[in-house]
Amino acid sequence: VELRHFCAQKGVKYQSFWTLTANRDALATPEIKEMADSKGLSPQTLMYAFMMRLGHTPLDGTTNPGHMEEDVAVMGRIHEGDDIFANDEEVRRMAEILGLAELDKLPRMNSSANL
Repeated sequence: VELRHFCAQKGVKYQSFWTLTANRDALATPEIKEMADSKGLSPQTLMYAFMMRLGHTPLDGTTNPGHMEEDVAVMGRIHEGDDIFANDEEVRRMAEILGLAELDKLPRMNSSANL
């Protein structure tokens, strides 16, 4: 959390790596799957949208062309202004599922304006 604050204060983009690998169990939960389905996303692309909402830049290590297309598509939606998350409560709920109890301590990012 301290590193993320430092990056936000200095205008440095935080790049997350192993974002999907480190959260496999959480991304497999019915609640995350349902949230992703409701937005027309996979759990993995929902995770990327969540990370971008926090102002992070996820590093994509896929070698699968289909997955890369999905990843680029969600990032494009965000850059075009689609917030993906309906409200802060959805963001908070996803953070809870991921075990990010300190979400309130992270820099607040609202939308694509922060990307």
